[in-house]
Amino acid sequence: MACFKMIGTALIISSLGAWGLSGARGIGKRTEELRDLRFAVAFLEKEITYMHTPLTRALERTARMCQQPVSALFLESARRLKAGKGLTAGEAWMSGLESLNIKSNLQSGDLEILATAAHHLGVSDSSDQKKFLVLLQEELKVQEEKARQEQAAKQKLWSYGGFIMGIVIVLLLI
Repeated sequence: MACFKMIGTALIISSLGAWGLSGARGIGKRTEELRDLRFAVAFLEKEITYMHTPLTRALERTARMCQQPVSALFLESARRLKAGKGLTAGEAWMSGLESLNIKSNLQSGDLEILATAAHHLGVSDSSDQKKFLVLLQEELKVQEEKARQEQAAKQKLWSYGGFIMGIVIVLLLI
């Protein structure tokens, strides 16, 4: 009988601890995704302004350069533009954002910043797009710093909180 109690106790504590560690990992992933997005936007800026690559091809090359889930934004945007169904670059970008939203740990504020690009992509000449993409990189850098501060504050709480909650539940059950 005592053996079953020990096994049950271990299962409760370890499962809630794993849940807490999973939550802590999700907080860290947001910071990584914002950094990847910033680098991807920088790459897209270089493709558009220095290489003078057409937008569809620039989006495809950017998608190949970055990792999931960030590449989903650029890949879906390029796919929608390439389909030739009369979508504007902004509409294709918003479709890519929907795909990114499903696969990422980004928050609504992060996605709102990215949504501003829909009004500027493919609309003006390369120098104006460069200015906007540089500004977008700066805004992503600010969001990344905020996410890093949030990560420092909340990651330990999630990590330890799961184990502590497991211990509290075990104590209540005893």
